[in-house]
Amino acid sequence: MKSTNTANKTSEKIAEILLDIGAVLFTRNRPFRFTSGLLSPVYVDCRVIISHPKERKIVANALVEKIKKEIGLPDVVAGIATGGIAHAALIADKLNLPMVFIRSKPKEHGKGNQVEGVLRRGQKVLIVEDLVSAATSSENAVRAVRKLGGVVTDEIAIYTHNLKVSDDYFKKAKVKFSYLTDTRQVAKQAVKKSFMKKEQVKIIEVWVHDPKSWGKKMGFI
Repeated sequence: MKSTNTANKTSEKIAEILLDIGAVLFTRNRPFRFTSGLLSPVYVDCRVIISHPKERKIVANALVEKIKKEIGLPDVVAGIATGGIAHAALIADKLNLPMVFIRSKPKEHGKGNQVEGVLRRGQKVLIVEDLVSAATSSENAVRAVRKLGGVVTDEIAIYTHNLKVSDDYFKKAKVKFSYLTDTRQVAKQAVKKSFMKKEQVKIIEVWVHDPKSWGKKMGFI
């Protein structure tokens, strides 16, 4: 029970931080469009965390604590380009571990690397991402590391939308996914802080449940 309460408090704290620094935006009339093409009533930009020293430290410490308590130390920390790189660097520094970063695709020049840094076959690699939506970047990163002989059993992120498509991927890939906070928690904290009304939360819950059909149901398509 103590562990669950601590996790809930951490989730609430990180959600509050993201709201306070303007990392989360909600829309009523004009939806945001993701790279995947999905329309969404919420947009999260975890990249702004690095511009806030105090909040950046809190997030980094929360990631490290979760790794120590729930995952265990890997041999290598791997950041997904571009959003996961800074946070992976902070984690690797705090844990005194080697780090690599993973491009979305191999370079078209030089050595043609997709994984930059030193990664040896058989090493246990912890994938770090700032935000997970459809898990497309995660899938790409896991495949790249495994192709080089790295062992991937875990991924950690600051934020997730908790979409079914990402849950399905992690289950299929046999990767345990851990995160600090999610869309439902942020929406809950947003209501508490009067950033949004309760009826807006229902719209977000409908989107999380079925993001592909949401745009059509709301009349945006």
